[in-house]
Parts: sequence; structure tokens; C-alpha cells
Amino acid sequence: MKKHRDTNAYYLSNFFEHNELKYESFWLFYNREDEIQMGNFFPDQKVYSFLWEYADEDILVKIDEWKRAFRRNDIEILQEAKLHTRNYLSGERKVYLDCLETNLITADKKFKDLTAYDTGQRFVQIVTDENISFVDIDLGFLELTDTVDKFRAVVRILDTDGIQALILNGYHHRGELLKICIVESDKACSTITETLPLNIFENTYVAMPFNG
Repeated sequence: MKKHRDTNAYYLSNFFEHNELKYESFWLFYNREDEIQMGNFFPDQKVYSFLWEYADEDILVKIDEWKRAFRRNDIEILQEAKLHTRNYLSGERKVYLDCLETNLITADKKFKDLTAYDTGQRFVQIVTDENISFVDIDLGFLELTDTVDKFRAVVRILDTDGIQALILNGYHHRGELLKICIVESDKACSTITETLPLNIFENTYVAMPFNG
């Protein structure tokens, strides 16, 4: 695994003006054989792992026959995990939103095989303190239809006390899996000293969370 801080805000400056950019990201590049160990960066925290599906407008008649998002993607619900399920109208489309509440060790094992190319496009994680509950996470961004506005609103949930990080998924053109961790600037991981030397945004795919 290679790790870098995006100290020049190459990525986030695509979405935020300089005067409102109070967030920072660090990027983790994993080879296929690497173990994903997010708990090393956020010790003693818990994580909400979101997976969602948008209703296909061409099969609205079959909506009620669909299984939940986790079931459709063959994600087994562990006995020690808490599953939160919600349905929303997002941009006049129905979205099935499922969220698994676990510790980071369990989440790393459960989702290690997800790739950003397929299921990972509909997968994002929110790291929180132990005292944060699911209802503390403001999901109002789902009501926004503009993709950039929605992404900016998702990032701003980091302004909530007790919410530590947003973990996105992506991949580099070399085939490496990316974990992009967005945090408030004063909470950036101090153990990562390497910085992104170039703007590699054009050579990566990063899924924007909760976009259909």
C-alpha cells in the first residue's frame, strides 16, 4: 500500500472554493494482494458502510419485488452488525439505502473484495466516534439533484461533531484500488508524510457518493 496526503487539494478544489476549503484528503493506493486496514488510521472508531441502489425507471412496476441493496449485491449481514435501511426519493428517483454499522476491522473484512468499478461505485463509508448513532447523520443531501451540490453536501457532514472521516472508493489507471479519506483539515493523519506530487485526478476514477 502507498499513502499520500493531497496537501495541494488537487481533488477537493474541483468542488470547493479556496475560501471554503476546510477539508483535506489522503489517498491510499492498494494492490490486489494488500490487506485493507482502515482501522490503523482511525483507531477505536466505528464506521457506517453505505450501499445503495437507484430504482431503474424502466422497471418501476417491479420495484416492490426488489431485494434490499445489500442482498442484491450478496453482502452477508453479520450477526454482530447493525443494519439500517431507508428508502428515499432522490431527484424524483427512488433510492434503496442500506447501511451496516460495525467496527473498522469487521468492515475491512466484509468489503475487501468490493471494487470501485462495480459495486464500489455505490459504496461509501463514514467513520464516527462511538457515541454517534445513525440518526445523527444528516442524509438531507439525498434531496439534491445536482451531482456537485450533492457531493459538497456529503462532505459537509464532516462539520458534525463526532464524525471523523468520509471514505470514498476509486481506482488508478494502473489498476490499483484507491481509498480516499476526506477529513477536516485539523484532523488529517499526521503519520502520512508523503504528498501527492502531481494532480493525478485525470488518471483516476473516484466514485461520487450517492449519485445515481
